[in-house]
Amino acid sequence: MVAVLAAPLAAWAAPPPPSVVRPTYYVQPLGEVADAHARFACRVVRETFDLPCHVLRARPLPRSALDRRRNQYDADALVAQLFDQLPHDGAGLVAITNGDLFERGQTRFVFGLASLVDHVGVVSLARYRGTWWGDTVDAVRFYERYYKVLVHEVGHTLGRAHCENRHCAMRDDRTLADLDASPQRFCAKCRDALTAAARENPGTAMWHYTRGHGHLNRGRFARAVYHFQRAVELRPGDAKMVNDLGVAYLRRGDTGRALWTFREAARLDPAFANPRYNEGLVFLGAGDPRRAAHAFEDALTAEPTWALAHKQLGELYHLVLGEEARALAHYQAYLETHGDDRGVADQVRMIKGGGRAAAP
Repeated sequence: MVAVLAAPLAAWAAPPPPSVVRPTYYVQPLGEVADAHARFACRVVRETFDLPCHVLRARPLPRSALDRRRNQYDADALVAQLFDQLPHDGAGLVAITNGDLFERGQTRFVFGLASLVDHVGVVSLARYRGTWWGDTVDAVRFYERYYKVLVHEVGHTLGRAHCENRHCAMRDDRTLADLDASPQRFCAKCRDALTAAARENPGTAMWHYTRGHGHLNRGRFARAVYHFQRAVELRPGDAKMVNDLGVAYLRRGDTGRALWTFREAARLDPAFANPRYNEGLVFLGAGDPRRAAHAFEDALTAEPTWALAHKQLGELYHLVLGEEARALAHYQAYLETHGDDRGVADQVRMIKGGGRAAAP
């Protein structure tokens, strides 16, 4: 049986507001990068995003990110390593490199890559020059290309995703021809969102919340708990932040705190299904399938079409509790949106007596 915390966390009392720290944006040269190119990046950040900017001391390009077969650097690996280099007062960080980049799972190159959550990204200068393509490119064209990629990736580090407006600098450009045709300005919607993001001071609830997810994604559960706790202290009524603190507790192995935290999130927002589903995971891990099923059913009360909860209940009722009628109902509800799931379809046929379940 999972132990429930007897009392709420005392730290959840509303603290005084955080001191206002003017956020700074950082430029990180990786490898041999001309000073003029690093300074240009900071000037663009200051003029375009109205953020103070500082060029950090150059670091070598990590050999661990080099794919020798492709003779390119793994942009995902570089972004992952940059996460720990973002200073505590950083609104974001973009690395500049002359190394050619690729994205995992893609056969082509990328001009740059950034994380919307981790506030870090990398821009490659390799393919802006005519020497790469066997033609002539003057300095004006080089800096036009550099500017477009830079504002695009900085926009990502400030949390803005790709824009469907083809007249916006946040559109997704895959080729050099697309880049040359790309606009230099943001659409009104992206501009307003980025203006607001640039004003998000380090130390705020959202800042801690995004840092918490960065650590959670890297398996650093103690650090994730710290940042989620700070986010909740600063915004105690936010059910999503409270729920994600519970996820961090659960991943850290603290099931008691996780359970209490999920229940607190559900109390804050009765229409929010995630904490009820997560409560079911706690009970399932504790070997209490009946209470797990009850929690998953509560999640469906809040969000009746949640496919994952239907699948979880189908498996629980079928394989653990032996209640085939209930299992069938949930399996079928799941298959309405995931009809290509052969494993679940086989379970339905077995319950109906129309076939045998596929071997795992």
